[in-house]
Amino acid sequence: MNLCYVLEMDKDMREIFGSIAGGAAYKFGLFFHKKTQSWTCGSPAKPVKLTENEAIQKAEEIRNDLVEGAEIISSFGPLNSTADYEQLYKQLEHISGINTVWRMKYYQMLFPILFAPFYGQDIQLDVLHFLNQTPSEIPFIRMGQIALFSKKCNIPGIVFGHIWGRSTNHNNKSNDSETNTLSDKKHKLHYWMYTVFDDTSWMECQQKEIMVLGMNDIGDYSQYDSKESLRQELISTYDNSTSRKNQALMAWNFANKLAINDVIFAKRSNTLVGKGIVTGDYIFDDSRQEYKNIRTVKWLQIGEWEHPGKSVAKRLTDITSYTDYIEKLITIFTPDELDDVDTQPEVDYPEYSSADFLSDVYMSEQDYETLVNVLKMKKNIILQGAPGVGKTFTAKRLAYSIIGAKNPDRVQMIQFHQSYSYEDFIEGYRPTENGFTIKKGSFYKFCKLAEDDDENDYFFIIDEINRGNLSKIFGELFMLIEKDKRGIELQLLYSDENFSVPPNVYIIGMMNTADRSLAMLDYALRRRFSFFTMKPGFNTIGFQTYQDSLKSDAFKKLISCIKQLNSKIAADISLGEGFCIGHSYFCGLTAKTATVRTLTSIIEYELIPLLKEYWFDEPEKIIDWSDRLRSTVK
Repeated sequence: MNLCYVLEMDKDMREIFGSIAGGAAYKFGLFFHKKTQSWTCGSPAKPVKLTENEAIQKAEEIRNDLVEGAEIISSFGPLNSTADYEQLYKQLEHISGINTVWRMKYYQMLFPILFAPFYGQDIQLDVLHFLNQTPSEIPFIRMGQIALFSKKCNIPGIVFGHIWGRSTNHNNKSNDSETNTLSDKKHKLHYWMYTVFDDTSWMECQQKEIMVLGMNDIGDYSQYDSKESLRQELISTYDNSTSRKNQALMAWNFANKLAINDVIFAKRSNTLVGKGIVTGDYIFDDSRQEYKNIRTVKWLQIGEWEHPGKSVAKRLTDITSYTDYIEKLITIFTPDELDDVDTQPEVDYPEYSSADFLSDVYMSEQDYETLVNVLKMKKNIILQGAPGVGKTFTAKRLAYSIIGAKNPDRVQMIQFHQSYSYEDFIEGYRPTENGFTIKKGSFYKFCKLAEDDDENDYFFIIDEINRGNLSKIFGELFMLIEKDKRGIELQLLYSDENFSVPPNVYIIGMMNTADRSLAMLDYALRRRFSFFTMKPGFNTIGFQTYQDSLKSDAFKKLISCIKQLNSKIAADISLGEGFCIGHSYFCGLTAKTATVRTLTSIIEYELIPLLKEYWFDEPEKIIDWSDRLRSTVK
């Protein structure tokens, strides 16, 4: 028995000190490879064979690092704050691999009072966010931050680990080796969509009752102890032109998440070709020429069926959370109950750039750049301003300009109102023929769509955001929409499902500052948004160009009068800039339609009624400015 075995496999040690089981032996830096009968280091894709002398030298280096680290920790002194752990880390950071899970576990076993038995990034962040602590960027320090809390509560770190692992709120957490708590979970049945490679491989899958994946160059998927280590190996093996997140997630799920009895729906392009049940664990078959990664599957139905709507593009996707989608798929594979659902062809969406935005929206280039930067930094923004400044018009085009195309699949708009609720937004019970069932809301579905396409940005637009009961609508999302809480899971109210807001979802709200009937935003929500005030765009280059194209003296006089009126409104102590008249009242005209009759209609039926509302208790101002406006078109 050796140190590595104790750290990873010894049952008693795992029960007390937590598990880092799983992945490849490469994580220890040195091991004896049974297959090649040689001492080995490196990575699964790029193994390095060592002579016995080289292995001894390597082992001595690892041992010396471990001993040096232990000496530094034991002689450091009291560790009573995060700052103390940061100072300790500065003395340790020169040691190779100090932030690897096995070295952290080694030091935790030596110093159980100083370090908590939480080693993986996900579980560390989860615990610290739950405790309302700001996590360090360094895993080793985060281990100390959790220990500080357990020490403050007078609970040994190991006991705290057991409490966390067995708590009701967290016993359904991922059992990934790098995020392991001190308890296991029971598997919940999952549904998966699997895209076959080609007709030849699909025929083999049917005949041998298997499903397969490629990426053979990185070797056995199960050798990796985390999605991140898989991703890094993919980048190293292939190229770094993309983040490789999707491929890493797919490989990780195929080897670790896909479970016996899970349901597989197979498709080719936009056609369903089969349904099956997983019957065996992950296999890496190095003797195969292609697709060496295998799961055994009992294919229950084979054929061709029309897919309900646009299908996902990934090779393997967990669709468990899409209950409506699963119901449609199950119905399709149930004889004599096929739904007629039209398919949606792929669309090449027109390009849309920042130049297109500035051409469509009357905003300066500087303001546009500021708006984009603020949205990307905060992820949640509210466009506020007077009526007619183009908030709704701007919101969609802002999203399109960041996407680079007018792609409505990645932009969704809803409108809040007093009857809008959590059940409409996230989930809630809805009546059916047989009672009640949980139906997912608009934001939940949108987040799941974005989660399956994590390399692209998605934009959720909320019109009239201050018209809804925000505490009632957002519920637990108050926390989840924060930038540094993205990806953190909380349990939903009705389904008890763990839900998170993906990092690639951006929220754009709109708020009319001139509506006196509406209360201001809840402060709990206000601090989670940035606010960008939109002003009338009469002085922008875009509006000047538009005005010149109309070739109307009456229009020019009217706009000049509006500018004077806005100065008056802005200076009015009972109103202010938030009540200025926006440029949208005058958009959409052409040289033919910008007639005196059209302008008179705008004045009489849109502007003057607004002034009557603004100055309801000052009739002389209403009369004065009404006359001034009318005089511009006479």
